[in-house]
Amino acid sequence: MQQSMVRRAAAEYAQGNYLAALDLYRRLSEFLGEHNFRANIRLCERKLSAPGRRDCKQLALKTIRVAGVMDEFTFHSYAPECNLLALTPDHVTAELDAFNPDLLFIESAWRGKDDLWNRKIGSLSRELKNALQWCNERQVPTVFWNKEDPIHFETFLTTAKQFDYVFTTDIDCIARYKAALGHDRVFLLPFACQPAMHNPLELYARKDAFCFAGAYYVRYPERTRDLENYVAEFPNFRPLEIFDRNFGKSDVNYQFPEKYRPYIVGTLPFNEIDKAYKGYRYAINLNSIKQSQTMFARRVYELLGSNTVTVSNYSRGVRLLFGDLVIASDSGKEIVERLQRLDDEAVQKHQLAGLRKVMLEHSYAHRLAYVARKALGWCGNDALPGVAVVAHGTSIDACRPVVENFLRQSYPRKRLLLVLDAAPAADTSAIPADAPVSVMSSDTAARATIGDLFAADEWVAPMAADDYYGPNYLLDLLVATRYSDAPVIGKLTRYQADAGTTKLIDAGHAYRPANRLPMRSSVARATALPLGLSLPAWLQAMPGDAWQIGGLSIDPFNYCQHGRAAADGAALANRVDDPAIDCGMPVDQLLRSAENIPAAEFDESTLPKWNATKLFQLLGSIAHPNIDIEVTPDGLRMTSTLPDGKHEYLYVRENLPISALPTGRVLETNLDAAPGLDIQYVFVFLDDKKRKIHHVIHTANRNHTATVPAEAAFVRFGWRICGSGASTVKHLLWGHARLDSALLLGRSATLVLTNHYPNYDDLYRNGFVHSRVKAYQARGVRVDVFRLRTNSATSYHEFQNVDVLTGTQEALAKLLDSGRYTNVLVHFLSPEMWDVLERYPGLKKIVWVHGAEIQPWHRRDYNFQTDQERAKAMHESDQRMAFWRGILNPLASNLKLVFVSRYFAEEVFEDVGFRLPDEAYSIIHNPIDTNLFSYQVKPAEQRKRVLSIRPYASRKYANDLSVQAILKLSDLPCFKDMEFRLIGDGKLFDETLEPLRGFSNVTIQRGFLTHAEIAALHKEYGICLTPTRMDAQGVSRDEAMSSGLVPITSAVAAIPEFVDAGCGILADAEDADGLAAGLAALYNDPSRFETMSCAAAARVRRQCAVDQIVGDELDQFIRI
Repeated sequence: MQQSMVRRAAAEYAQGNYLAALDLYRRLSEFLGEHNFRANIRLCERKLSAPGRRDCKQLALKTIRVAGVMDEFTFHSYAPECNLLALTPDHVTAELDAFNPDLLFIESAWRGKDDLWNRKIGSLSRELKNALQWCNERQVPTVFWNKEDPIHFETFLTTAKQFDYVFTTDIDCIARYKAALGHDRVFLLPFACQPAMHNPLELYARKDAFCFAGAYYVRYPERTRDLENYVAEFPNFRPLEIFDRNFGKSDVNYQFPEKYRPYIVGTLPFNEIDKAYKGYRYAINLNSIKQSQTMFARRVYELLGSNTVTVSNYSRGVRLLFGDLVIASDSGKEIVERLQRLDDEAVQKHQLAGLRKVMLEHSYAHRLAYVARKALGWCGNDALPGVAVVAHGTSIDACRPVVENFLRQSYPRKRLLLVLDAAPAADTSAIPADAPVSVMSSDTAARATIGDLFAADEWVAPMAADDYYGPNYLLDLLVATRYSDAPVIGKLTRYQADAGTTKLIDAGHAYRPANRLPMRSSVARATALPLGLSLPAWLQAMPGDAWQIGGLSIDPFNYCQHGRAAADGAALANRVDDPAIDCGMPVDQLLRSAENIPAAEFDESTLPKWNATKLFQLLGSIAHPNIDIEVTPDGLRMTSTLPDGKHEYLYVRENLPISALPTGRVLETNLDAAPGLDIQYVFVFLDDKKRKIHHVIHTANRNHTATVPAEAAFVRFGWRICGSGASTVKHLLWGHARLDSALLLGRSATLVLTNHYPNYDDLYRNGFVHSRVKAYQARGVRVDVFRLRTNSATSYHEFQNVDVLTGTQEALAKLLDSGRYTNVLVHFLSPEMWDVLERYPGLKKIVWVHGAEIQPWHRRDYNFQTDQERAKAMHESDQRMAFWRGILNPLASNLKLVFVSRYFAEEVFEDVGFRLPDEAYSIIHNPIDTNLFSYQVKPAEQRKRVLSIRPYASRKYANDLSVQAILKLSDLPCFKDMEFRLIGDGKLFDETLEPLRGFSNVTIQRGFLTHAEIAALHKEYGICLTPTRMDAQGVSRDEAMSSGLVPITSAVAAIPEFVDAGCGILADAEDADGLAAGLAALYNDPSRFETMSCAAAARVRRQCAVDQIVGDELDQFIRI
């Protein structure tokens, strides 16, 4: 890495890019020592000291002169941070001459100052060229910021090429820029918060409600679908109010549907947005761009800076930058469940963590400082001010609590001054040698004034030995200087330990002006102190005194008055300190990662495209009662009201000669389409008489290759549209798109690799993998999750607060190439996965073996209905077994297997034909969340209520045996006194359950349930009916047993390892009579049912409880 940077720095210097070279040499100095590059740095600085140009390296950021073209909001965001001039197009040269800027900063503005730059930036207008020429002639650096990436990458690419430095909101565009521009001066610059505008200072009495201030966009179907989901769920938790940006306007494309009307309370002009940001406890953010790793709505920064609980639809960028600080999910139900777990204090701590994150990393001062470092070589200081903690005591021993409180502080720019009545030569062992602590006697301190002891730009924080100061006490007080000019900042609303309890006192003052802040819980500007007074005299009055000047009261946390006297110090800290919250990736780490992104191997922007206009022209107007197609500013919008499962083909008006295709006779294509509608595109190949020869149908957002038949002379292009929904097609790319990002950002040292992962539309797929990940999270161990999909573009989704990355083998390799991972936990290992994993022999690979991925065909013979199906399965089985034998004998490097049952391990050894050494595998059952699936004593009446929650995807699940058992039971007198509920989905659902549809006491429910919904249902039923033809454990059955349901199942495969006659009914294989007999037996013996229910719950807790299982896994495998 360093050698590459040295070469890059030398190349930039040789090309005259002295600032870029200077930046690289400074970064190398951090890695390898400043003395190694001192001469290089001086050479660059000399080259940059052009006649007439100011040296900006040490200037205060606010004094740097920046000329710019910005839209209104961006201008107001940067204006407080520098001397900013908004250029007018008709007077560009004159304004630049008069202003003499240090930097030209142009953003991807649509309108600019007074709307005068309308469409002049993307078109590289004459006025913009004049500004660039002026700067180039005077060696004034030029910066272009595309805040519209990734959507408008191509729109502004030609403009970007004219600038010295390019910044983007989307990290995934950096590699493309570097390839297209031919240089490395491309950097990440996300949105941010302007504390002067968006801050926690309270203006209103906040409503305990949700607020959404924005617009309704028909053209963004995924966004509107997310909002619809929220509106269905949020009002059940708290009231919802909507400020409609287009309130009173008649354009149907921007009108909220009728069902939203009860929630709409009017509109808000821009200058009153604080009413939405600060008038409510909860605010809703909606992202239109969800797949970018860094680009998302700027409102997120503003809401967090306004100290508002922010809920949002899913965005990869939001999750990476802010972790759990933003409660982000496409599921309104999931968001409500997370909010319900937070009591009032937890909500306030959540708000504080979000506020702290934004003010420390994501203000526009931070952004401008980064631009100045890159474009101007600026090396000034944008850190928070220093603070001097002061305390008075009779001796070192008396001040030990103060020293402990001081050393606990996370704030870096601090020092401690202790004033002692006794001589300071006493024992100082409580003070680390390298701690910034000084000690002086009262006599010595009395000979100096306060003005002598503190710097003018320093803040002073008195501490009382009787009080408790949490780790972020100083940090939060000094962070407040980002958004307040108050001379004193403190905690008027605060906690107090009193008579064995911790209580909140002086409530209601957080983030409000305060006239008498307690000195012991505040900081003050040194210049606000009585500078002529001696320090001892001032300190002696401190413990019970208050500041005589007005200030700002902030949050009450990380402090407790008289906290030293608390009986339980751990409980006190837990009450007043911050909880462990995932605060996202540090911005400095993100920026460093972005700087190291290489240029893309090829520039996708040079490939031919059929844009929306071209696609629409080919198709022409259509008259279809269920399908509408139109060109919009975002692309070709397709809307369908076709019934589910129904599809239609739409073809272009004229057949095209093969020669009209941009790529010749090998058609490499990729259709860029937003989710929301099932769209495929079709090529029908015709001979010279226009007779059909062949056709291909391709899915959207994947790379496809098709060869034109030799005899084809024409092609007919068309669309296949299925079901209802809406989507916008950006273009048809004639070539293969880059499916994975140049840099895939991870956060953990452990990667979970799987073939499937649940989502909100498919709750059961590998649900036991998700249960493990959630259990790891609950123990403070976060893992990254990667779902392998061949030929699919890299994508991201969230499920129950777990982020999932989906991508190709190339994407997986890119993730592993980062060197971040030490462990990979694999579920359902495939040859495609192993093809990547084996390239990393030093990587620890733990492979969970579950079933179908390792079994020969005859273990699932029940799935095959024809000889043809069986023959195909036998061929695939031979390949599968050869693969496993190849990696297990000899055992591949750093590989260990995990089986979920002893039975399954022995079966695998039999199938592969050899045993693994004992140290090469472990038996660890799938964990069961016994807290979620909690046990309550089952009343005897529940033996009459039978529950079956199963997939209907294959005959493995033996749902047909359940149906047969119920039919047999229907002949017995007990049947009419019983109730049955069968829930699930899959291709066999309808045909399997059809025989039961005539029974009034049988409820059939199609769909999937969340774990929480299943656990709630368990409380209402006493028996779970779960026959099977093969199972290595049976997680859903164990979950039911954990809740106290008695299982009626099959004594096949590994089932007897988890169920015995004392806690369940075990029927023989394929024995519907045995299942029915078991149901009848429990009905006729209430006492036996009660005994078995208790035993079932106990067995799961003894054998598979999540605390035990996950603890074993973490101890053995995941050492982070």
